[in-house]
Amino acid sequence: MEKKATYKHFDFQGNEQNHKASVSDEKAVHMTDLQIWQEFQSGSDSAFANIYKSHATLLYSYGLKLVYDKELVKDAIQDLFIELWDSKDRLSKVKSIKAYLYKSLRRKLISKVIKERKTFDKNQDLTSLDAEIPSTEISLIEKQQFDAKRKTLEKAIASLSNKQREIIHLKFYGRLSYLEISEIMALDKKGTYNLMARTIQILKDHLVSIMLLIVLFSVL
Repeated sequence: MEKKATYKHFDFQGNEQNHKASVSDEKAVHMTDLQIWQEFQSGSDSAFANIYKSHATLLYSYGLKLVYDKELVKDAIQDLFIELWDSKDRLSKVKSIKAYLYKSLRRKLISKVIKERKTFDKNQDLTSLDAEIPSTEISLIEKQQFDAKRKTLEKAIASLSNKQREIIHLKFYGRLSYLEISEIMALDKKGTYNLMARTIQILKDHLVSIMLLIVLFSVL
C-alpha cells in the first residue's frame, strides 16, 4: 500500500527521508497528545510523522529490553506503525500516545516471541558503558574503579527478573507514570508500586553507593 511505502522511509533515529510532510517544532510543542492523535486519525501525514519521530527510538530501546533480537524488534515496530496507519479511523482516543505505543509493542513482541519460539534475554550487553568514557581521558586508577563499579552494576541487573528490568526501563528511561506502566504491564496500581519497591530494594542491596543507582537509571 502507498502508506506502507511512505512509512518505510523512516529510520530508527527518528529521521525522515523523502517525506513531504513535516511538523514544526513550535507546533509540536503546543500540541497535546490528544490533538496530535486527532489529526493523525483524520489522515494527517505530518501528525503520523510526528508520532513516529517522537517515539520510534524509545520503542526500539524498550523492545530490546523485552527480547534482545534487533531484527525482531525492528519488524515489530514497523508492523505496529503500518497497522496504526491502516486502522487509524477505527482507533479510540488516547490520553498518552507513548503509553499506547509501548503497550501495543509489548503485546506484539510477546506474540512474535511465542510464535517464533524466541526467549527473553535477561543478560543485556552493558559494555557500551565503557564507550561513554574515552580511555584516553581517564587515569588507570579511575578506569579500574569504573570497571569495578560496572561489574557491581552488572551483578545487580543480573539479579533482577524480566519484569523488574522492564519496570525500571519504563519508569526511568521511558519516564512513564505509574498509571501508564500499570496499563502497559497489565498490573493493578498496587501491584505496580509493589514491583517497583521490590526492584529498588534489590538494587540497593547490590549497589554500594547512590551514584551507581544514578548511573543505572541513566543507561536503562
